[in-house]
Amino acid sequence: MVKNMMFYIFIYIFIVGCSGDLNQTCPGYYLDMEAPSLNIDENGYYHMTFLNDYGQTFSVLEAETGSNDEYQKVAWVTNREILIDGYWTNLINPSSYTDNEGIAKATLGVWQEFVGDTIKIYCGYDDNCSIHYVDSLEVIVN
Repeated sequence: MVKNMMFYIFIYIFIVGCSGDLNQTCPGYYLDMEAPSLNIDENGYYHMTFLNDYGQTFSVLEAETGSNDEYQKVAWVTNREILIDGYWTNLINPSSYTDNEGIAKATLGVWQEFVGDTIKIYCGYDDNCSIHYVDSLEVIVN
């Protein structure tokens, strides 16, 4: 009886596990980052001017995903952090969602100690077919 029960459980799991749409195709997703409010030089580096009268300067970055018909959660991270109240804090908010045009936005915030540095920002997400997309750009803080 235990053998029969195991057989039926195996068949049930097999049928349920394979009952999804095997012909599912994912639309033409991609990932393309940019910093629309910053100037870009001939080498592909964006330039951000630090505003000396403020403690921190901000710029909005965008990531286009091609996911116009559904929302995607997009992750963001930089190669630099700042120590605030004993905690290392990244210079960009860690995640955002795409809008109905497939564009996610995040805010990069730099402090005066980053003037003269080049900050690399990474962005990534997984589409519905479990394909992982990653892109990056670099911002020179002037």
